[in-house]
Amino acid sequence: MNAPEPILAYLKTQVPAYPFDPRIDAEFVDELIADFRDIDILEETKTFRWYYQNRPADRFKNLRVGLRRWISSAKVRKRAE
Repeated sequence: MNAPEPILAYLKTQVPAYPFDPRIDAEFVDELIADFRDIDILEETKTFRWYYQNRPADRFKNLRVGLRRWISSAKVRKRAE
């Protein structure tokens, strides 16, 4: 379900002002995949981007923390369904 390559490519090329770092983001995405196995990480990343009208960097000082919290909330929402 969750492959790191498409998620990394999306972060690098599609999320405006995302501070992409290949080493850090490889570890970050691997951790997201391990921690949220039942969540579609790429889909949640896309939703995160567009929820903030293609400008999540305007909302968060740290986009990685903001995205992780978003995905964590998605896990809670999924459990409630």
